[in-house]
Amino acid sequence: MSSSSRRRRLIRPATVVLAVLAGILIGLGADVARSGGVNPWLARHGLPPPYLPQGERYDIGERSLYLDCRGSGSPTVVLEAGSGSDSATWSAVHDAIAGTTRTCAYDRAGRGRSDDREEHTLGDAVTDLRALLEAAGEQAPFVIVGHSLGGSYARVFATEFRDEVVGAVLVDSFEPDIQDDRIHALLGELISEYEAQLDGLRAHVSRVDSLDWAASEQELRASSFEGIPLEVLVAARYEPRLDEEANAAIATAWREGMESLSPGRTRYEIVYAGHNLHIERPDTVIAAVRRLVDAARAE
Repeated sequence: MSSSSRRRRLIRPATVVLAVLAGILIGLGADVARSGGVNPWLARHGLPPPYLPQGERYDIGERSLYLDCRGSGSPTVVLEAGSGSDSATWSAVHDAIAGTTRTCAYDRAGRGRSDDREEHTLGDAVTDLRALLEAAGEQAPFVIVGHSLGGSYARVFATEFRDEVVGAVLVDSFEPDIQDDRIHALLGELISEYEAQLDGLRAHVSRVDSLDWAASEQELRASSFEGIPLEVLVAARYEPRLDEEANAAIATAWREGMESLSPGRTRYEIVYAGHNLHIERPDTVIAAVRRLVDAARAE
């Protein structure tokens, strides 16, 4: 075989690979264009936009925590991430909300750019957060926004610093007390399965977030948004093993349980998306925050 024939045989597979890659890139580009751009495409696939850090670490005494505040205006919006997440999880909404008012995302102890801490409670963490805001010179009043486990931190923060909180948004938040008290009794033969799942989640957040969960859940049960305007965004839920009547009763129980957190001051919205509403449907979170900001400014 001549040397030129050997070169042609070597070149041909490389050409095929390049053609395949070009086809993939063209298809990807078309899909991004159909989605309306990179950020909507990422959201459709459950991915947040890239996070470009603009914050810094602040010393709060025993540890330093990372805080990223953008925009200007009052009230100040504080974003609480879910279990195992940090400030980067809010990249789909941070700048949009900051276009309306001062908006801060941060890394809790042991997450992202913040120092670790030993086992603690929700109350300990919100004390850290208030110290962090003070150290950075961020001013009350606050609108506190919590996703998933971040909702538990938000509930305790609003209780501990009630005079400084003028609104709250719960984004498909973790509510083990409401599930225990109002939902499990409606599950029939599925109750043991759901109780085991909830206990598994308690163990998960305890391990991942270094929380004393038994003490933290007591703090959660003692918390209240009463008198504080509350926006509740809930991912649509349906248990196919139960009939329509049971599912309707569960939906009502969830709504009543969430409304009990701030009687007469709660707006409840079901969003047809997965658990990460702030990524898949950032528009709903942005709109909820803006309603609270506008209401606080009107008072």
